Amino acid sequence: MSLVLKTKMLGALLRGVRKQAGKSLKQTAEIVGISRSTLASYELGKKGISLPELEQLAFHFDVPLGGLLARRPEEAQRKAVFDPKVVVSFRQKMIGALLRRHRKDAELSLRELGEQVGFPASRVSAYERGLRPIPVPELESLAKALGHAIEDYVDTQGRGPVADWHRNQQAYEAYRELPRDLRDFLGRQDSPRLIRLAVRLEELSIDRLRNLGELISDIAR
Repeated sequence: MSLVLKTKMLGALLRGVRKQAGKSLKQTAEIVGISRSTLASYELGKKGISLPELEQLAFHFDVPLGGLLARRPEEAQRKAVFDPKVVVSFRQKMIGALLRRHRKDAELSLRELGEQVGFPASRVSAYERGLRPIPVPELESLAKALGHAIEDYVDTQGRGPVADWHRNQQAYEAYRELPRDLRDFLGRQDSPRLIRLAVRLEELSIDRLRNLGELISDIAR
């Protein structure tokens, strides 16, 4: 799929999410800390949204980021409680640094990576230094060229509400994949205590588990 088509698809998806949430272009642009015209260009597919900006919108509207990246959004809404400009700027730099590390690991120069994805080396350099946002379709192309997926650049390890939200989304997706009997077990009132016990047992050595089993056997006699 071409970058142009990906950008237009993502733009249409963003517009759909915004409309479902009942937000205007101006209101949504303020959430991300960008201008109304920039958001409009994203929705029209004239310009690609960056991953930190997409994360910010997904968090605010409570839309699973995986659904946005997979082009399957779900409607919801959540209010951001921090300065979006600071968060987005910081994340741009984090992604750029990670991109540079992956390029170094792949032993590619800026020019070599640029040639693989069809970008000038100066653009790749600006992305790595966090000087300009990386449109999601372009980040996908860069990640693929470096043997990674765009999900590798999502903030799930940091601190703050967006990172916490990512982790909650991952936990929820993992929960939905569990068999029905395990989901029912996790819903029991005593499940946290039993899970903690299982974690402690898993950390014990084989010898200690064997001794514990023998002790329980003796008590049961």
